[in-house]
Amino acid sequence: MLDPRAVVDNLRSRSREPLRVFWVRVSGNRNDFRRSLIRLRADVPVVPWVLRTRAFQDPNSVMNDVRDVLDDARDEIQAVQDAARTAGGVDLVLLGRTDLNLVDTGSPVLLPDWFPVAPLEEPTVRIADLTWSTRVSLSDPILAIDDLRRILHDLDHALTNRLQASLGIDHRLTNSLWDRIRRTNEKIDDELPRMKAKLNAVSNATTYRPSAAHSPTVVGLLWAHANGKAPDDVQRTAKALAAGLHMDDVEEGSASLAAVLNRPTNRMPDRRIQWAFCLIVAVRGACQLVTAAAHADEYPQFGAQLLQSTSHDLRSFLDDAVRKLRTPGVGP
Repeated sequence: MLDPRAVVDNLRSRSREPLRVFWVRVSGNRNDFRRSLIRLRADVPVVPWVLRTRAFQDPNSVMNDVRDVLDDARDEIQAVQDAARTAGGVDLVLLGRTDLNLVDTGSPVLLPDWFPVAPLEEPTVRIADLTWSTRVSLSDPILAIDDLRRILHDLDHALTNRLQASLGIDHRLTNSLWDRIRRTNEKIDDELPRMKAKLNAVSNATTYRPSAAHSPTVVGLLWAHANGKAPDDVQRTAKALAAGLHMDDVEEGSASLAAVLNRPTNRMPDRRIQWAFCLIVAVRGACQLVTAAAHADEYPQFGAQLLQSTSHDLRSFLDDAVRKLRTPGVGP
């Protein structure tokens, strides 16, 4: 769900018109969301309105629906009339339970004679869906970066333990993987204990940031490798990773959208290799997102829903990966 503060910030940055109408889908308590908007609006003439009817369903009557809301919200609109006159318009924010299913087209609306700005004029009004157009910084809480860092720390531990277990079964299981991802001439037998000690020294997993360059862990090595390789080459590394992790099998459908968008040209019939490929790509995406969040001022803002969905997709896949790597019966 959108943060009310992000909604107000986005309204503040938009060009001013006598009447602007916005739609926000609220999955939680809409009255609480409304109160938050009122508390945060300051000098922005925001009038949040909780929809209790089935209005805004028919494109032929949508502007009549707007006029009805203006009449019903008269007291709330007049409560912000000073801010509206200073800003040059009113922002009517409709709080609905569902997405807005109307084509984004504009129509003239006759403003009431009591309206604080341009009364009895007919400005062209569009309903903008803030649910999808609200943009936020890469450091916004909606990305749950702390949780992503924690999952990466858990994953690093799980991968390290898994590779050590494979070494105890057959040293040859990890040879191909290590040859592909290592950054030094150190042996994997020596590096894994160092990595584990580094991970154990982390006092707060929510602050963990893997490194691809300085004393990297398994996650850092996979990240660095994926950064410099084409998808087809990552697929070969995925085959080595599946062997190194000694995976028996994984259920069908275990994937991240990031892996689909970066799929190799050659088909991967083996589900273990498919999963390992998804893991490498998801690790890269998660590490990139954590790093970008730490330098958010260097990047533009993006759609809040896009960022929330992207973060959730990565966290869901990687959290499940930790569970698989820790589960007896799917490997050593």
